[in-house]
Amino acid sequence: FEAYRELQVEWFPYDVYARVSIFLAFMHMTSCWSYQQIGHQLQETRALWANAIVILPMFVLQQVILTLDLKPGCGLPLHRLGPFALLTAFAAAVIEYKRWFTVEAQAFGFLLVYVSYAFHLIYTLQLIRLCRPSESPPQVAESPGASWWPGEWRLPDAFAHAICLVAPPKTIEDGQVDIVGELRDAQRDGPARLAAPTEQDRRHDVHRALGRQGESAAWFNVKAGLLSMVAAWIFLTFGFTIEVINQGTAFPALLNAPGLPNNARDPRYRPAKPGTHEPVEVGTGGLVGPARGVHTGKMHRRQ
Repeated sequence: FEAYRELQVEWFPYDVYARVSIFLAFMHMTSCWSYQQIGHQLQETRALWANAIVILPMFVLQQVILTLDLKPGCGLPLHRLGPFALLTAFAAAVIEYKRWFTVEAQAFGFLLVYVSYAFHLIYTLQLIRLCRPSESPPQVAESPGASWWPGEWRLPDAFAHAICLVAPPKTIEDGQVDIVGELRDAQRDGPARLAAPTEQDRRHDVHRALGRQGESAAWFNVKAGLLSMVAAWIFLTFGFTIEVINQGTAFPALLNAPGLPNNARDPRYRPAKPGTHEPVEVGTGGLVGPARGVHTGKMHRRQ
């Protein structure tokens, strides 16, 4: 047990954060696939209801994963806001690609996009808080067949019930006899070591597990990925702000959606492309739509 415990100290952080990384991978994978479906179904196929039956199950799935993997009682559950970004983003995309253009609907769609970004920022910052090693984790009760590790091992407390980690016991319980240990100590002319480990031994375990800088390399990798996501959402928020400022102009877009353009980039507000005499009307409804008369002269010339 003692030899195995010395070896386990070297790799237990990687075991724990591999489990945490699986949780993060599934959450981000389902979000990525949901946003890909929003872009595909609305921009390319215009399948509104087909898109809705994808977003709703993904929202429920993410909430279920959060319920099963995260221990309740870890402060304000701000991570529950993350899946709601799928719903607000879907509503914003529907408004962007609705049939008739209105200034009020466009402004409401912009607001929903900012709400989605805010949800993701709060959700990612909350994940950083939940995934970091606990400063003072509670001592895990040792019971047969259950996960157990020493209290000085700094692990994310929010994932305590989802971690399958069993550390060897450091002391012998009442009524148990370590015959091998007694024989080994007898050969060394010393008494059997049945006492609990000292505070210095515990600090030695922690320092070996966390590294020279006092931080686990496994946690550093996870934190670097989550901080990259925070930077990405901040970049997209500022980028979308530039899009809002320059919408309806000929200023190049940060992102160009495939398929027909949305109302924020409606070509009726832009001059004709080089080599053409008139812009392509999208979403105006022609003579019966709210933008009737915008290109009436050119429409008569086509006829």
